[in-house]
Amino acid sequence: MTWNLNIETKNIYSIRELNSQIRAILNREFPQEIWVYGEIQDYDRNKHKSDIYFRLCEKHPEVDEIIASVNAVIFEDRKPFLFQQLKKASLDFELKDNLEVKLLCRVDLFLRSGKFILIVEGIDPFYSLGKIAQSRQRLIEELKSKGLLEKNKKIPLPLVILNIGLITAYNSAAYNDFIDELKKSGYGFKIYFFNSVMQGKQLEHDICRALDIFSKFSFLDSVVITRGGGSTADLSWFDNKVIAEKIANFKLPILTGIGHEINITVADLVAHSFFKTPTALAQFLIKRVDEFLKFLNDSQDLLLDKLKQIILKNKQKLELLSTYLDSQAHKFLSQHKEKIIFIKEKLFSNFSYYTKNKNKELEYLKRQLNIERIEGIILKKKEALSQKYQDLISAYKTFIKNSLIKLKHYQQSIDLLNPKNILKKGFSITKRNDGKVIKSIEEVNIDEELITLLVDGEIKSKVKNKQKG
Repeated sequence: MTWNLNIETKNIYSIRELNSQIRAILNREFPQEIWVYGEIQDYDRNKHKSDIYFRLCEKHPEVDEIIASVNAVIFEDRKPFLFQQLKKASLDFELKDNLEVKLLCRVDLFLRSGKFILIVEGIDPFYSLGKIAQSRQRLIEELKSKGLLEKNKKIPLPLVILNIGLITAYNSAAYNDFIDELKKSGYGFKIYFFNSVMQGKQLEHDICRALDIFSKFSFLDSVVITRGGGSTADLSWFDNKVIAEKIANFKLPILTGIGHEINITVADLVAHSFFKTPTALAQFLIKRVDEFLKFLNDSQDLLLDKLKQIILKNKQKLELLSTYLDSQAHKFLSQHKEKIIFIKEKLFSNFSYYTKNKNKELEYLKRQLNIERIEGIILKKKEALSQKYQDLISAYKTFIKNSLIKLKHYQQSIDLLNPKNILKKGFSITKRNDGKVIKSIEEVNIDEELITLLVDGEIKSKVKNKQKG
């Protein structure tokens, strides 16, 4: 493929000239400021800078997908004016990511970078609030259609809520207000704490994670979600579908104290009960314990009064019954006195006759039993002693015989080992002057005097020579 480099044209531009030309076209096309609406992205990470750069995006109406975006900037000298507009709206509201806004902008192009950009000059805060309200209302209607707005409210609230799962930011105003209020009551509240962010994209993850953990705690009475107020935009993070469904389907009653006098979040609506501040929530829990203790005291007093009435009533009945029984007993005895005396005398006579005969029988049996029993015992003992005597004589004779045999053997062994008997056989014993018997030639020294024992005497000798055999 060949290129014709000799094409003549007057349209030759430098980069700056090209950018200037495009900028001029934009200025002619958009000579005045225009209103642009879209969703803010990348604002939060730049909001503390002098000039705040971000993107304004348009999303698909049915799926969470960006189909168009444009760069935008709020210059430092314009920020006071914009924030003043938000404040004049008498609404506690601020810009943030994922917020739909309507902005008054100038369309421009940076010559240096060639980037098309919107320069923000103003804002319509009511548009954003309307969008937030519309989104919130759609979510409420969806939850209502699924029966989730009332689901957690149907869970019975314990009479006393002492074991509490607390979800909030550690050491925040909400944390300290809630904990301090419970401590002042002096009751034994036990708090199981989960440290969570209370706004921003991380909020959904933290709240759901905390509820998943607390769902495994069988000893909890309730879960509390609380924060210390905030702007409308801050509180809108709790208008979250995932969080709302998690709260609605939780197995324990959830109490919220998001901390705002006016706005009620979707999380508040699906919770079992909601309160305007963390302190108010804590006071509710304390009051519930107070009422339970009062109920116990009242019940105790009522029970004691009831018992006293029952005891008094039964005491009167017993007194009447006792009087009645006493009179009936006297009456019966009076009517049957003669009959009772006759029966008594007859019983006594029969008993005397019976015992007299039985005593005679017992005496006879006793005599017979004793004589026969004693004779039998004596005979058995006599036979046993006779047998033991014979056994003892036999054992003694055997013992004497065996002992004599052993003594004879011992005598023979002693005779065999007697040195005299050994010497009679022609043997001799040689020893030193100190009496030590010589057993080896190694024990003898030259010129040493020795004593040799024979059967009929001893010989003294002197060693002149020694030879090992």
